[in-house]
Parts: sequence; structure tokens; C-alpha cells
Amino acid sequence: LYGCLVARGEGLYTAFISYRVASEKFHAALLYEVLNNTITPAGHRVIVYLDVKRLVKGQDWEQGFCLGLLNSLVAMPLLSRGMLEPLAGLGGEESDPQDNVLKEILIMQALLDCEGSGGKLRSIYPVLVGAPHPADAPGYPFTGNFFADGSAAPVRRLVDKVSFSTMGAVASFLQKNGVACPASSLRRSVAQSIKDLFAVQAAQLWSHADLTPEDV
Repeated sequence: LYGCLVARGEGLYTAFISYRVASEKFHAALLYEVLNNTITPAGHRVIVYLDVKRLVKGQDWEQGFCLGLLNSLVAMPLLSRGMLEPLAGLGGEESDPQDNVLKEILIMQALLDCEGSGGKLRSIYPVLVGAPHPADAPGYPFTGNFFADGSAAPVRRLVDKVSFSTMGAVASFLQKNGVACPASSLRRSVAQSIKDLFAVQAAQLWSHADLTPEDV
């Protein structure tokens, strides 16, 4: 129902959760449950777009993704070692496979480059997910420090080249939806796309083990 309001221009999503199914589907689902339908201090209802919750049965994935991302105020990509490893396998060659998570990130960044002419997106707020502690470790069931437990290691192996197949899909998406962005948006390398995410304010899930009962 809410998706119908968005499609008619009568509503929008507060946040869009981007994640890799193989490594973050449970984190994404938990984040959705924690945030969706909450109320901000200013009294605004938070409406979250998560594909498995918002896609209508039979709806084209890209159509639903387009509706969600173009009509969200904040994009929340989940970053973990599992999300980054496939990106480290891209070589910036024509033979690179298309990576849908990278595609989503590049589109988010291109929308922000458009300075207000590329949908309703206003910011990107990454969520860093550290590696889980083993069941017999003192830190279980919390996750580790993203920057200290090796989760960020793949970043050093990312190529400073454009991944052609993924960027081609990005260009097609922007053109199809009438989004005109700077040429530099279509020259963003794999490495630069991730480095740009680390340059903005982010949340780090590994730190929640240090929360006091009052914080929880």
C-alpha cells in the first residue's frame, strides 16, 4: 500500500537498505525491524525500504529497486568482509561480472552528484559490520571491530579502475530514469566507490558490545 503512495508521488521512504544477500541478509532484516515504523524526535514516522519487505509478488526487481532508491532520503549500504570480497575479485576488465551491490552503491553516489536533480536522496549512511565472534569466544554473540578484525582487508585489493559491466548497468539505469549526472560519476573506480563510503559518517555495529544498559 505504501509503495503505491510512493509511486503516485504522495509518499517517500526514509531509508533504503542496501546489502549483499549472501553475507548481510540477517543484518538487513534486523535493521529493518529496528528502524521501520519508529518515530523520530521531531515526530516523523520512519519508513524503510528493504527489497524483501517492499517488492510486490511478480514485480520486476529493478522496477522495485528504482522506486525504492529514487524515493528514499537516506541510503544505508551494509559493508562487511563478505560484501567486499566479491569486489576485490573485479579487475576493471570487460570480462568482469556485473555486481548488483556495487551497482547500488554507484547509483547512490551518482544521485548525490546530481545536486538535487537525481531523485530524493540526500545522504549515504554506511553501516559497517565486523566479523562475528566464535561461539566459544568471550565476545560472543557480538561482532568484532570492523577495522581491527580483518573485515576491511579486501579494501586494499580493490582496483582503481572502472568495472565496465557494472558501470554500464549504472549508466543505463540513470538514463532510463532521466537522471543527468556529471561525467565523473560514470568514471568512479571500484576502489574509489568504497573509499568514498569510508569518508562519510557511518555506524559501526561492532561497537554495540560497549553500550550501557541505558543506551540499549
